This record gives sequence, C-alpha cells and structure tokens, in this order.
Amino acid sequence: MSDEFQGAPPAPPAPPAPPAYTPAPGAGPASDNSKILAGLGYLTGIVALVAILIEPYKDEKWVRLHAIQALAMWAGWIVASILFQIPVLGWVLGPVLWLVLAVLSIMGAIKAFGGEWWEMPVVHPFIKAYV
Repeated sequence: MSDEFQGAPPAPPAPPAPPAYTPAPGAGPASDNSKILAGLGYLTGIVALVAILIEPYKDEKWVRLHAIQALAMWAGWIVASILFQIPVLGWVLGPVLWLVLAVLSIMGAIKAFGGEWWEMPVVHPFIKAYV
C-alpha cells in the first residue's frame, strides 16, 4: 500500500514565471559612441543634456533612456544640495541622499558603458513618459 492518502487530489501545478523584460529589438546602443555618451551622462550632467539635443543621438531610444535618467539624477543632486542647507534635517538626510545618488549614478554609468538597458529604480517610473 502507498504512503499517500488515496482520496486527495493531486496538487495544482505551479503558475508559470512571468517573462523577463526584454527590450524591443534594436533597443540597445547603436554604436560605441552611444555607450560613451550615455555613460558619461551619469557622471557629468551636461553630457546627458547634450545627448538629448544632438541629432544622431536624440532619436535613439536607448540613449534617451539613459540621458533622461541621468538628468533626473542631476536634479536629485541639486535637491540634495539645497537640502544640505536646512539645519539638522538637512544634515541628517542630505548625506543619505548623496550616498544613494552616488550609488545610482555609478550603477547607471556601469550599465550604460556596458550597453545594457537599465530602468533605474525610483527614477524610471517618473520619467518613462519622456523616453
């Protein structure tokens, strides 16, 4: 005789895992110049602005994604700088915000130099309409 209870129905199969996000074909960088421009945008905000304005790159969706995320990061740096001016609250929250922004900027630069499509946590939901 089997150890199983004979009257129990079999367990339902596990639901399938959701498919991983894959960008559309051609959504990666068009050239090495695109990678360099997007990566430097995270390190220097003016480069991100230039990437959105110059002709061959402004229509490239991959460059736009990274450039707009980088500009949002630089807006965060400005907010952090202003926050530092508030006594006590700014002295506590300012360094935390700076650290978070530094880590996200470095991660964004690494992903961009590597040619990866990367949606930055916290920032991407706000900027996805502009990409």
